[in-house]
Amino acid sequence: MVTQWLNRIFSSQTQVVAPAHLGATRLWLGGERVRMRRVRRNGSQAAAHSKGTANANGAYVLATGEAAAHRLNILNNLYGTGSCRVLLDAGLRRGMRVADLGCGVGTMTKMIGEFVGPQGYVVGMDASAAQIAEAQSRLPSDATNISFVEASATGTGWPDESFDLVYCRFLLLHLQEPERALAEMRRLLKPGGVLVCEDGDLTSAGSEPASALGAFAELFGLLGPHRGVDYTLGRRLFPMVAAAGFAAPEITFNQPVIARGENKRLLELSVAEAGPAIVEAGLLRSSDLKATLAEMRRLGEDEGVLAVMPRMAQVWARKC
Repeated sequence: MVTQWLNRIFSSQTQVVAPAHLGATRLWLGGERVRMRRVRRNGSQAAAHSKGTANANGAYVLATGEAAAHRLNILNNLYGTGSCRVLLDAGLRRGMRVADLGCGVGTMTKMIGEFVGPQGYVVGMDASAAQIAEAQSRLPSDATNISFVEASATGTGWPDESFDLVYCRFLLLHLQEPERALAEMRRLLKPGGVLVCEDGDLTSAGSEPASALGAFAELFGLLGPHRGVDYTLGRRLFPMVAAAGFAAPEITFNQPVIARGENKRLLELSVAEAGPAIVEAGLLRSSDLKATLAEMRRLGEDEGVLAVMPRMAQVWARKC
């Protein structure tokens, strides 16, 4: 939970605004209770929320394109080695045809391209035109076995059985219908092809000792239902893959912990990018968000506080 730092930031008169769906009047913060007030919704908004759909402009709350590049580079610095390891364990090899869904700015797409070599091929797909444009701008001119296309993860438009391996990382938790994306991935795979999914439980992040860095988990945990997505999806990724028709899935976890350096800022930068959605949802006022981010930034420079990144479930399986 968010701890005593928030009690210092918020005065005794401050109310933390929480969505009506929480069905609560108080939120526990570091052993103290802070009053929350309900957000009024009209009938259509309440109905939309009760159906689990987002009541904002789209479900994705983070930045895209050039604005997202720095955070995504940090994310790959933290998780990239583990991602490469699980891909190799799952059977990635030279000559494969691979799809990277939700490729972002293409960092993992390029790494996969190096693994499969010139005899192989990898296509990065993302629903964001800004992400695809940034990925293409970063692609070396001699990378002839890599391409990027704008495509939805739930309906790519590619023919059945086009790929030997389909990969995604931190994709499904941003989708309102993640099961549809898994079905699309299965459709894209050849018989015997390999699915590799990495996805997180954002509420598992925090710090040792507990600090304002815990705001990341707290805020994303509250924001997910408002947006119609599940930011804890990594908890259920293994049974989701099995239910999608993949045989005998395997699983491992990847949860980086970091004491110092720019990579320690991932939690802070993610909250900053999601800031407009957090304020729009009524979870924090703009002034409180600013104070929260300032404290998170300060803690990023405090080597006595360890930043615990979200636990990522890494699941891989073959198509029957």
